[in-house]
Formats: sequence, C-alpha cells, structure tokens
Amino acid sequence: MTPTLLIGEREHRLYPLDPQRIDYIEADRNYVSICSGNATYMSRNTIKRLADELAPLGFIRIGRSLLVNVRAVLYAENTGRGRFAFTLASGARLLSSSTYREGILRTLPLAPSATRRASH
Repeated sequence: MTPTLLIGEREHRLYPLDPQRIDYIEADRNYVSICSGNATYMSRNTIKRLADELAPLGFIRIGRSLLVNVRAVLYAENTGRGRFAFTLASGARLLSSSTYREGILRTLPLAPSATRRASH
C-alpha cells in the first residue's frame, strides 16, 4: 500500500508530509531524515521499508542509506565506476553507490544506449 502521507517530527512537532514534495530520505541509525526543500524532519522508520512503500511514487534507492525522489532530480552526472551524482532542484547533491546502479538505470535510463552510440 502506497502511503499518502508520511509523518515527520521537527522541534517536537509532528508534520504530515506529502511524499511528492520530499526530495530525499537518509537513514540515521533507528530513524530516517526526511528532507523537503530546506527543512529536515525525523521519523522512526527504515530505508528498506520506505524504499518498498515509496517506489510506486518514484523514489529509488541510490545508496545503502539513501532514497531519492526522481521528481526532485534536476540532473544526474555519471561519476564513473557505476556511480552517479544527483543534483536536486533544492541544490542538494547526492552520490550513489555502484551497488544500486542497476536499480537506478531501471528507473532513470542515464547510461547511453548501444544504439545511440552506434548512430553517432
């Protein structure tokens, strides 16, 4: 089931967060940091669970402790060895791990295809 809202805590207040407006989520021990614009919220959750739940909304796992919302990506750069650097509309820059390369490429076809290379 895809969540319509996540609950994040900041300054002892609970905030309902629309997943579409979240830029990225990063693991922080037994919690996750949910980054949306210039605000960061905490939630007791796991990256694995959120990766499964938020995949239908365009979130992809790019590292052991990192999920990114593809709608927040301004551009991506191939940094070599199967890794990418994602620059988000918020200005944040996230680096992927080569372990997650295949999953990234399934969602975002960032590598040049063989047919495109052959035609140039």
